[in-house]
Amino acid sequence: MSKEEISKKEEDLKREILENMKDKVLEEVEKEVKASILNSTKEYKEELKEELLEDVNNEFLDRVDEEAKQIIRSKNASIFKRNVLILVLIAVIVYFGYCLFDARYFDFMKSECERNGNCGTANTTNNDTTAENLEQQEIVKDKKWYIENYGYLLDHVKLSLNADNVSAYYLYSGDKEISEMKSSVLLNLAYHQVSSKNIKTNSVSISVEGSALKEAFEKVFGSTTYYNPTNFTYNCLNFKYNKEKDKFSADNNKCPSSTNKILEEIDDMYEDGDVLYMITNATIYNASESAFYTFDNLYEAEVTNVSENDLASNAKKLNRYQYQFKKVDDTYYLNSIVKLK
Repeated sequence: MSKEEISKKEEDLKREILENMKDKVLEEVEKEVKASILNSTKEYKEELKEELLEDVNNEFLDRVDEEAKQIIRSKNASIFKRNVLILVLIAVIVYFGYCLFDARYFDFMKSECERNGNCGTANTTNNDTTAENLEQQEIVKDKKWYIENYGYLLDHVKLSLNADNVSAYYLYSGDKEISEMKSSVLLNLAYHQVSSKNIKTNSVSISVEGSALKEAFEKVFGSTTYYNPTNFTYNCLNFKYNKEKDKFSADNNKCPSSTNKILEEIDDMYEDGDVLYMITNATIYNASESAFYTFDNLYEAEVTNVSENDLASNAKKLNRYQYQFKKVDDTYYLNSIVKLK
């Protein structure tokens, strides 16, 4: 084989190899290009999808916002129209009302004096009369008014003593000025007004500070002029005064029940100057005998076959007293007790 033939074969071989390599390269390139195109397409599709979704979402929100604004504008317009209509109706009513008033349509509703124009004098007279009546109603204070407003004063002058003891009837035995009353009696009346928080109680004793009793004394009598700390009895409690401690103490004894009871009712009340007068009917009621006794005769019943509720109906046969309370700074204080019968 000649050199030329060999050279030709080598060239043919090289060409074939090159063509094979070219085909392989083109095939690889084609594959890479296809893969790249597919990837790019997928990415584009995703991007396109996201952009489309975003656009649709934005469009939807814009549409919703626009619809909301239209609804609000429509609602405001309806409210405005309604308000205008109401104002127009009010204006029409006022106008027609004025027209009717101007035409004296409402004159039939006026009283005769208003139509005749002579109400001034009558109204003035009526107003003056009404004012006078009101003033008289304020000034007039009858028995009922005094009892309702000052009846509590009777409770301030009731001695709390054992009705089986003669000493319980001390105040009812005759006329008594405050300055003449026993100190033990005054302290009994004062103790009745001591606040429960100032009374110390246990199973053994009952005690009250001297300052608390002195304060109650002043509330009942208006001053402490006749305040004299000493021993006194309240119901069945015998209080002893300790000067060093300024304290009143008594054994905590249970008071026995009694068949006798002092009954007293207000019969009348009135005022004269700065003195308030309280008239009462009083008796001793014996429950076991169903009888009333007077303070003048503790051994013979004055009325029998009666109950506690029969005091008023038998008052003429029983004792009668007058309490005098002196007014000081709009407050009434016990001044004296007078036995009327």
